[in-house]
Amino acid sequence: MKICIFPNDPIIAYYEKGEIKERYFNPENIFDEVHIISFTDKEIEESKVQKIAGRAKLIIHTVGKINIKNRKKEIFKIINLVREISPQVIRSYNPLVAGWCAAYTAKELKIPFYVSLHTQYDYNRRLIRKKNLKRFFVLKYSEKFIEPYVLQNADKISIVYKIIEPYVLKYTSTKPELLYNKVNCKKFFNSKIIENLSKPLILSVGNLIEGKNHRLLIQAMKKINANLLIIGNGELYYELINEIKSNNLENKIFIIKSVPYEEIPKYYKSADIFALPYDTNQEGLPMPIMEAMSAGIPVVIPKSMDSEKLGDAIQFSERNVNSFCQKINQLFNDDKLRLKCSSRGLEEAQNFNVDKLEKREAEIYKELVKNETK
Repeated sequence: MKICIFPNDPIIAYYEKGEIKERYFNPENIFDEVHIISFTDKEIEESKVQKIAGRAKLIIHTVGKINIKNRKKEIFKIINLVREISPQVIRSYNPLVAGWCAAYTAKELKIPFYVSLHTQYDYNRRLIRKKNLKRFFVLKYSEKFIEPYVLQNADKISIVYKIIEPYVLKYTSTKPELLYNKVNCKKFFNSKIIENLSKPLILSVGNLIEGKNHRLLIQAMKKINANLLIIGNGELYYELINEIKSNNLENKIFIIKSVPYEEIPKYYKSADIFALPYDTNQEGLPMPIMEAMSAGIPVVIPKSMDSEKLGDAIQFSERNVNSFCQKINQLFNDDKLRLKCSSRGLEEAQNFNVDKLEKREAEIYKELVKNETK
């Protein structure tokens, strides 16, 4: 079988962030060929990212930059390309321009179309309105003319957070399936420890953007006798570096821009506590939280619709400095609580285990193909 993938970003962007994951586009190796339609002029060599396709042949097709303005002109080029590939399924990872091109092509060629959603687009729109009015108007156009088309023409919709469901149901009566991001629990739990990291250690992993609120953690560290390692990059990198310096915290707070995904489990396994004061209206249960639970380290986060069901596996904090300080210090001072959170986190992490979720994702593809051949 063949699949055509319309990813969120060019594959080279995933590679540069160290986010190339085994079989990400080919669950249980059910496809013989994985074709990626990349909206860029130049891409990475397939051999460097082969693992995302598992055992399948990986072909990356660059089709140039496609946006809201030129999509109707460029769509016929994509249709002809996909017709030549002749896939059994088309998959998009967003309902924006890439999703529209995928949906339009699938409808034209009568190929099953599956879209997965990985963020809350309505909430993102509200955030962007405050920062970039031009971008906001583009997304308002998308809200009216792009996203409804994608969701109404999808044969299958899945979401990684429960908080995304109201957004989907605004456009279609088809209830999306909740399918969490996948984590290789064994890999994280069995990882080696990095001996030369400063201890005790709090770890925080995530893009350096407003929604992750790393500023809160930096301020909290004034009242916590430990070290903080932040792994991530983004628009706030230099602002956060300056904030660390202005508070004379250079000796206890460190930022690493990027770590290859194969190496990231070692950092989780080496930490004592994981903390992330993220915006729960934007994300339900971010991947780093699942990874931390899989590694067996206690987690301190705000409560969300997705995370609240984890119960005593998590230490829930209000999204303010004093609350995060109190929860983190409580964990450092209570060995029994720390062990309990670790044990319960490992139990709950099985719900995100790659084996379980890959199996379901592969079943979805098989169901789509089977329904098409009836």
